[in-house]
Amino acid sequence: MRTTFLRLLRGQQGVTAVETALILPVLLFGVMMLFELARISLMIGIGSLALERALQDFRHDRAFYAQTPDVLQDAIEQRLIDSSYGFLNEENFQVDVLAFDNLRLFGGGQADEAEDDNDRSPPVLSVTVDLTQRFMTPLPALFGLGDAFQYQYRQLLGSLTSDQDAEQDP
Repeated sequence: MRTTFLRLLRGQQGVTAVETALILPVLLFGVMMLFELARISLMIGIGSLALERALQDFRHDRAFYAQTPDVLQDAIEQRLIDSSYGFLNEENFQVDVLAFDNLRLFGGGQADEAEDDNDRSPPVLSVTVDLTQRFMTPLPALFGLGDAFQYQYRQLLGSLTSDQDAEQDP
């Protein structure tokens, strides 16, 4: 019996199978997390591109700045969905629009009728988009990361040239 046990200890049969059984779960975990990270990167890139495309036409339209924040928010949400190649839907993001009548108010100044009447600076819009996407695999949840990742985009819309500058040009 002792010789059989010693022969088993010296034998090399099955070593590869044992090593594979120990390493395979780690490799599978690594590959799954690599795919998860690649998808996160893809979704952040698509969200950034969709937001830029959604806002690019609004930058030059002064009538856009005169609309209410609710109308702006709905228009931006629809353009985000249209520009995201089908990767985003209404459940994936939240759009917040803050409208400021001039640069002074955007900078934190208090509303003052006398100053606001004389201020010819353009209106400024602050657009914030909070993106939420569920993970593909349950692995991040096992490590306490939750079941979704979040990312926030911020864009400022405003024309830094005013009507006063156009009047001074020859």
